[in-house]
Amino acid sequence: MSDKRTKKDSVEVSSQSLQDELIAIKDRLNAIETIQSISNASVVKKYVEEHLKTKDARRLMQECDTPRTRSYLQTHFSYKSGQALDYHLKPLREADLLRQKIEEDGTIVFEWSNLFRRLPKSAIKSILADGN
Repeated sequence: MSDKRTKKDSVEVSSQSLQDELIAIKDRLNAIETIQSISNASVVKKYVEEHLKTKDARRLMQECDTPRTRSYLQTHFSYKSGQALDYHLKPLREADLLRQKIEEDGTIVFEWSNLFRRLPKSAIKSILADGN
C-alpha cells in the first residue's frame, strides 16, 4: 500500500476564492476545537485516557506527535500487515485522537487531532506516560 494519494484521471478545477474560503473554514474549525479543548480540558483529558488504555494506542499517539506515514508506523512498530496497524489506528481515528492528513505532495500522514493537540502539554505528557 502506497503512502501517496492516488491521482484519478480527471480535470481538477481550482479557484483562489474557493481556496480562501476553505482556509477560512479550516481556521474556524481549528478555533472551535481549541476552545473546546481549553474550556473542557478535564473532560477531554478523561475522554482521551479512556481511549488510550492499551500500550499500542499510547505508543502510536506518542509517535504521531510528528506526522507519520502508514508505512513508517507499520515498520517502526513491526506490525506484520496493514490490517494489524489498522486494528490499533482505527479506534484512535474514530475517537478523534488521530487524524489523517494529505500533504501537499500527496503523501498521507497521521497526526494528532486538534482536540488532543490543544490539551495542556503537562496533560499530554502525563497521559502518554501512563502505563509505561
